[in-house]
Amino acid sequence: MFAHYQTISAAEPPISNQSAQSSAVVADSKELQPISEPSTSVIAPPTIELSQSNVNTKTGFTQVQTAAELKTALENGNSVQLAADITLNHDAARIQLGKSNPQNITIDGTDPITGQHHHLDIIDSLVATGTTYLNFGANMAGKTIEFTNLKLTNNNYYGLCHPVLDSYSKGSTLLLNNVEYTSNAAQALHLIYGVIAFSGNNTITQTNGIYSQEFAETGRLDFNGGTTTINHTGSGTYGLLRVDQVPTDGVAPGIQVADGAKVAITTNNAIFPTVGLGIPHIDIESKGTGSDLTMNAGAQIFNVTGNSGSKTVATNGASISVTKGTNFYQTGNTNQTINATNNSHINLQLSGVLYNLAQTQAPMHAAQNSTIDIKTTGPLSNSSQTKSPITADQESTINLTSDSNLFNGYVQDTPVSATNKSQISLKAGKDLFTNIYNPTTGNPAMQVTTDSTSKMNLAAQDAFIRNAQTNSDFKLAVGGELVATFGQYYANASARKFFFDFQDNSVINLTINGPQSIANGLIPLGMAGSYMQIGDHSQVTVNNQTTTAQPLLLGASTGNSLVAIGDADVTFNNNTVAETPIFDHINLHLENPGDTNARPRYRGITLTEKNQSKTVFPFVHFTASIGTSTTVSSTDDTFRTKLVNLKDTKGLTQFHLHDPLPPEILTLENTSGLPADDVHQFNFDLHGTATPGSELNVNFLTAVDQSLLAGPKKAAASNQTYQYQWLATMPTEQHKIVLEANYPAPYTLTNPTRKILKDIPPPQLAFLKAPTHFEFTAVSLSNSKSPIYSYDATSDADLIISDPRNGNRGDWSVQVNLTKQLTATPANLPTSTLEDALIWTKDAQSTPLKLNIPQHLFSKAGYTSSDSTPDVADLSSLLKSTLQAQFPAGPKIANEPYTAELEFILVSAPY
Repeated sequence: MFAHYQTISAAEPPISNQSAQSSAVVADSKELQPISEPSTSVIAPPTIELSQSNVNTKTGFTQVQTAAELKTALENGNSVQLAADITLNHDAARIQLGKSNPQNITIDGTDPITGQHHHLDIIDSLVATGTTYLNFGANMAGKTIEFTNLKLTNNNYYGLCHPVLDSYSKGSTLLLNNVEYTSNAAQALHLIYGVIAFSGNNTITQTNGIYSQEFAETGRLDFNGGTTTINHTGSGTYGLLRVDQVPTDGVAPGIQVADGAKVAITTNNAIFPTVGLGIPHIDIESKGTGSDLTMNAGAQIFNVTGNSGSKTVATNGASISVTKGTNFYQTGNTNQTINATNNSHINLQLSGVLYNLAQTQAPMHAAQNSTIDIKTTGPLSNSSQTKSPITADQESTINLTSDSNLFNGYVQDTPVSATNKSQISLKAGKDLFTNIYNPTTGNPAMQVTTDSTSKMNLAAQDAFIRNAQTNSDFKLAVGGELVATFGQYYANASARKFFFDFQDNSVINLTINGPQSIANGLIPLGMAGSYMQIGDHSQVTVNNQTTTAQPLLLGASTGNSLVAIGDADVTFNNNTVAETPIFDHINLHLENPGDTNARPRYRGITLTEKNQSKTVFPFVHFTASIGTSTTVSSTDDTFRTKLVNLKDTKGLTQFHLHDPLPPEILTLENTSGLPADDVHQFNFDLHGTATPGSELNVNFLTAVDQSLLAGPKKAAASNQTYQYQWLATMPTEQHKIVLEANYPAPYTLTNPTRKILKDIPPPQLAFLKAPTHFEFTAVSLSNSKSPIYSYDATSDADLIISDPRNGNRGDWSVQVNLTKQLTATPANLPTSTLEDALIWTKDAQSTPLKLNIPQHLFSKAGYTSSDSTPDVADLSSLLKSTLQAQFPAGPKIANEPYTAELEFILVSAPY
């Protein structure tokens, strides 16, 4: 179909009785030859008189009941309110809106009495005339014509309301608000130089037929609120919207969905099927909270695009969805932006491709908690992608999935990046990148990256990268999390530089699981300059799930390629094929190239052989050159020997580097013996074997394993041997002497490995001194009761309590128990016992000590002490004032000593 070249008007309808697919017309100049109106004879229907009390005509509106009344009011520029259903057909005159008084006009179908929505039906016998039953002239340019609260039908190709000449609609708006509109086998709307807008709740249906072409020919469809449902069936390949002119309001042509508007569009063809010349942009934009555009298309979305690009943008809480469609961008090769920002969402489900042609500067961006989900059965991009970055930022997600190759053409200067807690997923049913091109001048190598907070998910049933140009380096740089599964990583025989930069704190799971078309190694590092570096505190797992005999990591045949591993947990899982090595032509170093201090790294290492035997090395630093032959330099001779003997890692099914394990003191010989308890200095001389690289020292510990004195450190050699000598000045109050093994900083363990050399029980509450005997003075023999006596100075009667306990002290008491009364045993006389002869004086009261009835002498309340010096309680004076003797009246044996026995009891419990 062709447009009239002088007026750049829309396509004219095909001639009746010819198929739309096989015919077209060239329009005559409608400005020069307007179509004359047929003569009509109008028979007015009977007038129904309404009482004024029942009429509710809106302010500023003219109430109409007939086509004639409608014509009069509209041509006078009045807004109207229908009081009856009105049909415009061969009996009615055509109406030129605003003919004598151009201004904004509203046709409201709300019945003034019932409130029901009236019909306005257009049955045009001249179905192809541009002077529709409702039309307007040049004086209405820039004005708004609103259809509201109506049930509409139309059969004219030029739609519901059309200017006499297309150019008369410059700046004009056709607004549909709360309408049910059926366009019967004809184009629904036609306003080439203007904008068609929707508000309220609308249902619009365009049925198939010879004049059913585009749903609308206009500069833009604006959806300003409410819910609008459009069902369009166009004949042939006619789709939803044809754009021939740019609207005069400065907003790009296309589809605009505003705050809160809900739009559902179904068409059997393309959304944008064709376009006029010189249109710079055709955009789809959904903007504002709750705005939602859903499109279901039988063909492409953008069958045409603007000369300078076409944007698909959702912002500020909006969404755009394609539930059905073939290709999204069928044409156009620049500035095809897809952008979702500020909690917005784009979801495209396509049975074709996203980009059909080569793209330049077609970025895809999701930001501020937004999502972009795109699924294609064909390639995502069917041709090249240049300077078209894919970026997710600020807690956003991009998911791109293809049943075919994801990027079917070459990719150049098109980084993929997730930042600030975002996530990107790229999945391909075949190859992910079919070709990587050299970067243009001033641009870095192709990169797929995440920062430390973000995630990347990559999957390709076949190759991650199939081809790459000579100087097209590729960098996989991950600071956050990566899950990647590929059939093969690189499927071309020509070596290229590949960089694997797994940064500090990254979490990586990389799996190769398919047949290999080329012998590059599963992770190809075969070109000089390629490397893999793994930062500190990372968790990296590389899996060989193939049945190939190719190395898991294959480096450059000359000079090898570097694999540098920091303080990370790294696992290389190999397959069980006998001839498959983990490393080949690899320089394997424990180091972090990004560390400015460049300190050596130590790891625990577990080697699992293909017979499932395991060997564990707790603490190792090494560098290894693994290739035609293997050379290893290591702090652990046993590890070095083991790695060399493993046939260049062919015998390994797993190489696991992890945090150091606690060191072992394997053997200990003490040639110096142990210090005595009262020695002031001691010369320790120990030797034996321990974990290589561990540091050993003698330590004096308290009861709670705090160090009182630690000796110098001596490292175990690479062959495990150590020799330790130290002249130590013995600390007081030590409870334990140990030999410790630990690692140097930053690998020092909180709990070192210890072997006890001497274990001294912890200090206890005890008698520091206790009485051994009491001497009472000799008294004259008498049958009467004697005075009360204290024991004399010849007694050994010191009573001292020591409390050296750590932390809680006190809560103890001392008791005295008489276990034998004063008794004399002469040789030739009966035994003489003096009852009640020992006196107990407490609180100014004196009572005889009774046999086996303990008496309380003193108690100490509980308290807490951090002092290492014992607390001492001297009870000697208290005892002397408390324990005395008084000989009772009665017979006694002269010149015979009387003796008694006392028991002193220290009770460790609150009194």
